[in-house]
Amino acid sequence: MGSLTVKKIDKIEETGIYSDGNGLRLRVDKNKNKNWIFRYSIFGKSKDMGLGKYPIVTLNDARQKLVDAKKIIYDGKDPIQIKKEKKTELKRKSITFKKVSKEFIQTFQVEWSNSKHKNQWINTLRTYANPIIGDLAPSEIKTHHILSILKPIWSSKHETASRVRQRLERIFSYCIASDFMERPNPASLKDNLEFLLPKVSKSSSVTHLRSLDYKELPFLIPKLMDPYTTPSLALAFLIATACRTNEVIGSTWNEINLKDKVWVIPAQRMKMKVEHTVPLNDLALKVLNLVEKNNASPFIFLNAKKTTHICNNTMRYFLMNDFPDYFKKTVPHGFRSSFRNWAEENHNYSRRAVELCLAHANENKVEKAYLRSNLLSKRIEIMNEWNNFLTTRIVEG
Repeated sequence: MGSLTVKKIDKIEETGIYSDGNGLRLRVDKNKNKNWIFRYSIFGKSKDMGLGKYPIVTLNDARQKLVDAKKIIYDGKDPIQIKKEKKTELKRKSITFKKVSKEFIQTFQVEWSNSKHKNQWINTLRTYANPIIGDLAPSEIKTHHILSILKPIWSSKHETASRVRQRLERIFSYCIASDFMERPNPASLKDNLEFLLPKVSKSSSVTHLRSLDYKELPFLIPKLMDPYTTPSLALAFLIATACRTNEVIGSTWNEINLKDKVWVIPAQRMKMKVEHTVPLNDLALKVLNLVEKNNASPFIFLNAKKTTHICNNTMRYFLMNDFPDYFKKTVPHGFRSSFRNWAEENHNYSRRAVELCLAHANENKVEKAYLRSNLLSKRIEIMNEWNNFLTTRIVEG
């Protein structure tokens, strides 16, 4: 029997520590809060373990908790550590994959160049992962769950399946770092899924975007320029500069340097997060001259309401509706392939110069370390020659 009673505890008013014996103590603070403490020694260290607040935890409850803690110590374990592990496990079970993936996307969306990437993450997870693991805690998800997600699309939609797997692996790495689950990562390919899924040829699974034969472009350009609309001018500018859709639709007037005839796209708007300088040839400059500048908006290619830039699909819909025959052959992004084919088939330009025109990253790290020039003068030559080719029919007309 301990030295404390309920009556004694209720009468205590002064700050201090009151012993019940066997390491059980009642700590009273200056606000008269009364908390149970178990003082014990393990592995040569003295520790205080909180057992709860009185009277929510009664005297009898505290004594029972003391007994339970001593049993743990008797087994050679630390009751505080056991308590932490139980809390961690409860926390792990309270969060679902659906919740943690949403948290991950909210945290890391700043890394992605545009909202399209965020939507791709959301849509692929919603379509393929959530029906199988959405309501499971990360700690409950095993490799066999990942196989259930990937197997049905691994061969038929291999590119999609690969992206789903990569996204799952990143989310699970986030879960491991957040202590929501333990290693190994169930979506990792190395030493895991590589032995459970067949190898699929990339060449047979990748579907490239439609691209127009570059020889047809001189016939398309005059149709885009006369008569012109905002979507047609944006498309002509995209073709003239060989840039990506998002780079064109988000372009602003303060990125344009008419004196030096360059368009400097800031790093945060580029796919590779590196500032990109685009030489402006005569066709690109003509487009800018035709665009009606609106001082209320910084964007070049404005939407119908003149409030912001045109949307991601504006040029695509323009092609689809106004030039259906061309749309059967290409999409806006496909004009970059047209440019590359023209450059490789008709001129002796270096591969690196053409890649820099397209703002592609150099995958060779050693080469990248030594080749630091952006070859701007060479790219000006290329883009001017590209202009001469594109405007052949305009000149003849």
